[in-house]
Amino acid sequence: MRAVLIVVGTAMVALSAAAVPGRAAATPHDASAAEYARAVTRICAGALLFDHAHDMGTRADALAVARDIRASTDRRLGRVTKVAVPPGLRRLSSRWISSQRRLAAMFARLWVRIYDAVDAARTPAQRATLPQRLHRLVHLPDPLRLAAGRLELELHVPDCTGGG
Repeated sequence: MRAVLIVVGTAMVALSAAAVPGRAAATPHDASAAEYARAVTRICAGALLFDHAHDMGTRADALAVARDIRASTDRRLGRVTKVAVPPGLRRLSSRWISSQRRLAAMFARLWVRIYDAVDAARTPAQRATLPQRLHRLVHLPDPLRLAAGRLELELHVPDCTGGG
């Protein structure tokens, strides 16, 4: 059970690392946009899905990880909201921050759902269908990740959740 949770958690982190969008070069006329992007990148680059080491054997442990996922993203986004946003980017930045909060909430919920799925697989038939169920759960955030990724490309910033 513990090994499966570690493998699934590692897979989620690996998938998020592969989803980091590339950056386009800024033009001279959008220096304030470039400054915003640099400031946000300093805060969010290399973000981890959760900040602390956790035990992984019980549902309470899964709930603690979920709280840490939300809290770590909230801390980073709290710092991001203190960065001056160029007037032309305010709406886009607000949409991006909202997408990051939604992603973190989804990752937190899914962490617990993955634990529950693994824990509930007791019979051979249930264990046989577990990989498909876990695959579906791990990929549930994909549409939101794509939407957030488009906003990241427009703003020239990285994912700030550590999982997207």
